[in-house]
Amino acid sequence: MTRDDLGDRMKRSYENRARYFLPRRTYTLIRVDGRAFHTYTRSCARPYDLDLMADMDATAIRLCQEIGGARMAYVQSDEISVLATDFESSQTEAWFDGSVQKIASISASLATAAFNRARHLRMGGQAGGEVEMALFDSRAWTIPDREEVANYFVWRQQDASRNSVSMTARAYFDQPRLHALTCSELQELLWSEKGVNWNDQPVGFKRGRLVVPVEEEKSVEVVDSRTGEPRTVDGVIRRSWRVVEPPVFTQERDWLLAFIPRSA
Repeated sequence: MTRDDLGDRMKRSYENRARYFLPRRTYTLIRVDGRAFHTYTRSCARPYDLDLMADMDATAIRLCQEIGGARMAYVQSDEISVLATDFESSQTEAWFDGSVQKIASISASLATAAFNRARHLRMGGQAGGEVEMALFDSRAWTIPDREEVANYFVWRQQDASRNSVSMTARAYFDQPRLHALTCSELQELLWSEKGVNWNDQPVGFKRGRLVVPVEEEKSVEVVDSRTGEPRTVDGVIRRSWRVVEPPVFTQERDWLLAFIPRSA
């Protein structure tokens, strides 16, 4: 058996049998999560750390830049959910052809690299010394219905709000004092005993952040193919990504749906 024959048999009989592909022409959700971030963030400010939030936002922007068909991303705590589609036109291809293994592994790698780079730059890019490495895992799946996609983001925002109430309470009270209390009871405890109003916390901490595309006209420097001379081209449309503070999705559902395209 030749080397090529052996390789073909290994791929056909074993490797290819473990490949799974997402359905085409639908909504793809990719969620990356920090691994053991309760330990990683032990030295962060409480109840929220604006630097950590900014680095998560930078990571989400990087994911949107790299993921083919990305439409938006939602960021809360140590997780980022990216919405991607492949139905913009009949020629639109799915990211990595919808290969679950590729999507999960590459998105986790991108998040890990982007987040650690952001943290490194925040510390001044200093070399040397032991720097704790943050790791991310990832999963990918599809949702066939636009309204259900919106419901997914409603769910994640509700989780963000619950987490932020709990994190605020833990910044002021020991865990035994908080055991079995509801979100409403935690807020009442914070106000009655510490004078802390959860509603006064930053919007991005309470409701998460949304990363959305923005198209802007810019002047671009190009090199003329005929003369080889540089020249400026005005009015070039360039797409970039911006972090915005979202409203409460259950109250402003149409605002959320505006960022979720209708399927073809």
